[in-house]
Amino acid sequence: MSLKRKHNGSLAAITQPLKKSKVLQDDDESNQEISDDGMDTVNIARGRFDESATSEGSEDEASDAEDSDEEQVDGEVGEAAHVNGHGARTHSSSPSKPSAFRAPTTQEIRMIKEAADLFRSNSFKLQLDALLPTVTPKQSHLAPLEKCLFELHSVLTNLPSISPNLPLPAAAPLKAKGVAVPWPTPAPTSEAKFKVGFEKPADIKVIGSWANKLSVMAKDGEGFNVDLALTMPRSLFNEKDYLNARFFHKRAYYLAVVAAAITQSKSLSLSVSYDCPQGDLRRSYLVLKPNLNGSATDFTKSKASIRIHLGLDPSTSPISLSRLSPSHSNLRVTSSETNRPTPTYNNALLQAYTPSAHLLSIHSFKSQIDAFPQALSLLRVWANQRGYSAKGKRVVHGFEIVGGEWWGFLLGYLVFGDNGKGRGNRKPLGRGLSSYQLFRGALDFLAYHDFESQPVFMKAAGELQFPSAEFPSHHTSTFVDPTTMYNFFSGVPLESLKMLQRDAKVTLDALNQDEGAFEATFMKDLRDLTSRFDTVLRVNIERAKPRSESPWDVLEHGSRVNALLYSLSSVISRALGTRATHTAILHASSPSCSLDNPQSTPPTSIDIGLILDPSEAPRLVDHGPPASDEQACEEFRTFWGPKAELRRFKDGAIQESVVWDVKNQDDRMNIPLMVVQYVLEHHFGISKRDVRAFQPDFDSLLVPPKALSDTFPALGVKGGTRAALTAFDEVVKAIKDIDENDVPLSLSHVAPVSDILRHTAVFAPVPHVPGLPSCATHLPAIDVILQYEQSPRWPEDLAAIQKLKLGFLETIAGRLKRKGAAAHVAIALDEDANVIEDNCSLELVTPSGFAIRARIYCEVEEILLKRLVAPKGKNWTIPEEYAVSKDEAKKALALHQRRFVHGPQHHNAIAATQHRTPSYGVTTRLVKRWLAAHLLLPFVPEETVELLCAYVYLCPGAFGVPATGQTGFARVVRFLKEWDYRESPLHVPLYTAAGAEPGKAVAFPQDQKDKIDALFKEKLGEAGWVIATEKDPAGVAFGSVLGPRASIPARIRQVAAATWQYLSSGMDGGNLAVKDLFLHPLDDYDFVIHLKPSINPRYYQNVQFDPHSWSKGEDADISMSHIGELTGPKVDFDPAKMLVDDLRRIYAETALFFFDPYGGTIIAGMYNPHVNEDRTLRALAGYSSMPIKNIDLKKPLVILNMRAVLAEIERLGTGMIKKIVLSK
Repeated sequence: MSLKRKHNGSLAAITQPLKKSKVLQDDDESNQEISDDGMDTVNIARGRFDESATSEGSEDEASDAEDSDEEQVDGEVGEAAHVNGHGARTHSSSPSKPSAFRAPTTQEIRMIKEAADLFRSNSFKLQLDALLPTVTPKQSHLAPLEKCLFELHSVLTNLPSISPNLPLPAAAPLKAKGVAVPWPTPAPTSEAKFKVGFEKPADIKVIGSWANKLSVMAKDGEGFNVDLALTMPRSLFNEKDYLNARFFHKRAYYLAVVAAAITQSKSLSLSVSYDCPQGDLRRSYLVLKPNLNGSATDFTKSKASIRIHLGLDPSTSPISLSRLSPSHSNLRVTSSETNRPTPTYNNALLQAYTPSAHLLSIHSFKSQIDAFPQALSLLRVWANQRGYSAKGKRVVHGFEIVGGEWWGFLLGYLVFGDNGKGRGNRKPLGRGLSSYQLFRGALDFLAYHDFESQPVFMKAAGELQFPSAEFPSHHTSTFVDPTTMYNFFSGVPLESLKMLQRDAKVTLDALNQDEGAFEATFMKDLRDLTSRFDTVLRVNIERAKPRSESPWDVLEHGSRVNALLYSLSSVISRALGTRATHTAILHASSPSCSLDNPQSTPPTSIDIGLILDPSEAPRLVDHGPPASDEQACEEFRTFWGPKAELRRFKDGAIQESVVWDVKNQDDRMNIPLMVVQYVLEHHFGISKRDVRAFQPDFDSLLVPPKALSDTFPALGVKGGTRAALTAFDEVVKAIKDIDENDVPLSLSHVAPVSDILRHTAVFAPVPHVPGLPSCATHLPAIDVILQYEQSPRWPEDLAAIQKLKLGFLETIAGRLKRKGAAAHVAIALDEDANVIEDNCSLELVTPSGFAIRARIYCEVEEILLKRLVAPKGKNWTIPEEYAVSKDEAKKALALHQRRFVHGPQHHNAIAATQHRTPSYGVTTRLVKRWLAAHLLLPFVPEETVELLCAYVYLCPGAFGVPATGQTGFARVVRFLKEWDYRESPLHVPLYTAAGAEPGKAVAFPQDQKDKIDALFKEKLGEAGWVIATEKDPAGVAFGSVLGPRASIPARIRQVAAATWQYLSSGMDGGNLAVKDLFLHPLDDYDFVIHLKPSINPRYYQNVQFDPHSWSKGEDADISMSHIGELTGPKVDFDPAKMLVDDLRRIYAETALFFFDPYGGTIIAGMYNPHVNEDRTLRALAGYSSMPIKNIDLKKPLVILNMRAVLAEIERLGTGMIKKIVLSK
């Protein structure tokens, strides 16, 4: 690859010396004042619409665009002196045409090394370079926008004056023109004594990111914003306008006059509307969008809209700044609240003083920090992907007001420091850092700065306008701009900032992991609720009636909804306490309003997202203050209401407390949901019917239906994993107590290998008790491995070892039966096993009704099997008496290793993962349930599913470790949708995770990872899942996930994509039906076999369970008693699964069968496309065929006889099959 780049012909570009990037500035540099950068900054502020200056700028921009295009033609790294856009300056002499295959020059090597040092890796830098142009405006589309701005400037500068008048009479003429004045609360009445008027703007300038060429594309089609600031004349205001929203009333009238003038202008073709962040009319502005008419001022292609803001020059304003400090009270509502400070109200008024100052500050940052534009773009892209933006379908509450300009001030603060009022010991960042380094520095600040106790005051040229102590005293968090007046975080709930802090920490962790760091950081839309939060509640707030709401709260926060949400956020956080590490309120941004109806429609519903602490969330009791503290007890009782009670605890303490009642252990993870529902009703009058939670709907998929579980107490059924563990421990104890004289070897270890005991079985086991309905008689086996001591007495003969195992098991069975440790015992022989395979097991049913299946592990067995499969040249051969082939010997070895080596290792590692993160088990159960419901689980080993889910917990990427099962399920589905299994294997650090800190990502060992990748590339043609661990680099320990021509992985990906789309859209709309995620369409299959529910002992596990099918259903005459002799319990007896296994064995070359093992009554089939086509007649074809008419009689053709195949299937399933339906 050629590393050259054509220079733009500029002499300065060729002769500019190399300047290395500076990592950190000297202390004296970092502490210097932020300059206004001479005349450049002044020109931006003053040279508003000078055509000559603008045209020159346009020509320069066009030249820059041409240079950029020319540079992109050839190579990735330039040789001419070039500021690469990220702070790293490069230089080299102009080369004569070098060979395309020449070695890189010293300069090029230095540039590559610099890119790796400054940008984490060369590939990461290339990805950043490719990203940035996609989020910035295209210069070729801006000419119509500039013409529109000139026309707009002309209209605004020629507006006539309007004489002062009382508010309501002044608004009447505008109302007649179809423009209503956006009066903020409290709206003026007929008794108002102040007057409003209009004079043309004292100043008009382009402000914000567009003026500094820092615009970034917003999400959800919002495009770019061109901000225009109109400075209102001083003569319209007086020194008392700070009281009772009088300033905002005059501002609103001025804005309405401007809106009316633009709509009536014949030279402008614009759609005009009001917009007010978070429904606060005090901050309203105009939004101008082009009408698509192809005119010279139609700037539709620019994807931009013009926003008109109103400001006031602080140097000439008649309102005294001292009246606007955070401690001053400027609202006169009642006599009792006359002296109550109004910090949020005051801050909203101060925003009118900031447009010019903020423009100058951002320009100064840009001119002094090399990589400022690119770093700011990265930061805003990152924020937009997470909902920290002013516009979008879902934004974090509070950031609609913060807006996009704060991110630039954050970077400026990190580089230039503060005024020493709260920074602490954090060192400033260097001006010469690359964009990526600045971006990481910003994330580091966000992740570890304490916004509650550490206020931020940006460096300014002069003294503070207000005492620094007033800001943290009257605001929950503080970030004061360089004017030392305006607090960006006024009105932003502290919980929203803590959520920002968490997202920054998670991103830093993801960046420390090489795998997919760029995509997880910048490319993924992480605003979805399902995978971001552990618990989500959709709350309808239309009927909310806060207990402590006052008119003052509404006026202070700008609207009733803002006051409600601000209070709601703090109440929920207090109620949850340590149960939740983070809470966030999310909602859609305020929509634009028509000019005739400026009242913004408040959100009718909000989403409350909770990120839980797994160790604290299930807590049953919330402890309050001791009874001796009367004041604290009174506050506790006021907050909790009737739920609070005084209790004496075991240690003798008498405390106020709140106790949460749950029915079983699984319901304890729903306690945070119960807490939120209670405080919403108690404090805000929001009833439970207005709170929609999705977590219980997921939980209901993992328990028996209520119609069945209600019968359990009467029958004495005591099921569940805990009861199964108790039964397992009792059996192990009984086996260990067997006399050594009965068994010649001592038992050294009993290893569980059952998903029931590692909490990943979809359903907790139901023990065998008399009286259970036939649909719930399935008795799952709990598999265990018995390992006896190593001894030379084991024979070196595989067949003899199997017979010796059989003898051991018979002896154990007899002893357990006599001791009463087993109600039923039996020796089971594997039907299809050959003489050298492990082929026998002990099946017993405990007195409590649980089934245990035990096998014996002999280490000598693996050694002997390896000898049989040794390559040619070894002295080992397969004895003739075994009558098995080498392939069968390999199969026996794989079975042995899967059953006795990988199985116990996997069980222990998965059990440890479940212990470390309790929600892992629920996630795995839901994923298994989902795959089974879509008829795909039989093709995927359940251990493979467990590894897949473990990856989401051990390598959480941009999300963090989930604390609830439904969140983990959503992330697995999303991962399956996005994982390109054909291009990359999955590295699951299952064994490296041993001893890892809970909640932290685990890195896969790099040396083993490289080996796995190399092995994967060698077998790239075998398209299928490769889920590798440290002890299974090939990912085949439990079988491969392929299917015919890798159809199964592709099918899973399709189903995951459809599931994710329905899940995310359902959560967005609040109408998610969780059960529908587990309903599978049958349109794609060639035929569907319907089974009778009454003969299925697992039917109670069916997603669409119908209680009439086993009580008074149509098949009541056919019950399980007709199938086999059921004098005693049958371990793992599942006739539906046995039928499917027979069909797969008989018609392996004919069709593919899909089935839900969890009570499924559907067997869906698809014919092999290679069989279902015309073929020449041949003997032993392997499938039923019939002749077809053809012209060439010498070559008779046959085709699959579908009718005969289905008739055979119906005969095989006599008594079980209800009907067979063919697709149309």
